[in-house]
Amino acid sequence: VPQLCEMLGQMYSTIPQASAIDLTRQLVHIFAHEPAHFPPIKALFLLVTSVTLTLFQQGPRDHPDIVDSFMQLLAQALKRKPDLFLCSSLDVKAVFHCAVISLKFPEAPTVKAACGFFTELLPRCGEIAPVGQVVHENGKMLLQAVIEGIGGQASRNLMDHFAEILFALNKHCFSYLSVWIKEVMQQEGFPSTRVSPEQKHIFSQQILRERVNKRRVKEMVKEFTLLCRGLHGTEYTADY
Repeated sequence: VPQLCEMLGQMYSTIPQASAIDLTRQLVHIFAHEPAHFPPIKALFLLVTSVTLTLFQQGPRDHPDIVDSFMQLLAQALKRKPDLFLCSSLDVKAVFHCAVISLKFPEAPTVKAACGFFTELLPRCGEIAPVGQVVHENGKMLLQAVIEGIGGQASRNLMDHFAEILFALNKHCFSYLSVWIKEVMQQEGFPSTRVSPEQKHIFSQQILRERVNKRRVKEMVKEFTLLCRGLHGTEYTADY
């Protein structure tokens, strides 16, 4: 394992490729609960994260496959070995910002992977202090990106994934969400000029009230995205 990790790290540092991230993700999955094997995997995870964050600074738009794999790696780490996010050398804030950027990619698989990362991250707010701090300080930016996507920026077949983030925010950051959603929705013409302030208020209240039934939240999001796109009640959406 140490040799494999070292080789992967060198390969990824030289030429970042999605396949190296995918293999790192599998190593995290397999060896998460084996203390003897984990130190080199932890080092590899931190290296891959650091190199990928640098890639984001240079412009990630040309590498949707790398971003997709990176989001899946982060989600896997949160699922299998969440204390990786306690490492002082992991810049949780930078990772969070990169994931918000990823939500705005035109490639559906990348957006889906970023949504998957957030649905793993938000439930950890209470148990991992660095995660809680970053979410509480930057969560409004995440909400803004999610509502933008629902408002028409993202493909309609991704709405369930955006709804999952809203549901997780409501469940794990309720007191913050109730303030953020009010501030975000107060922006004129946001997320769409087709929805009235009253419709936005109704949607916000519906979301804040529903903390148990995820399916209901998905229905609310589908309804609101149709209003935002000017498609509500049209034949075009009959089978949606």
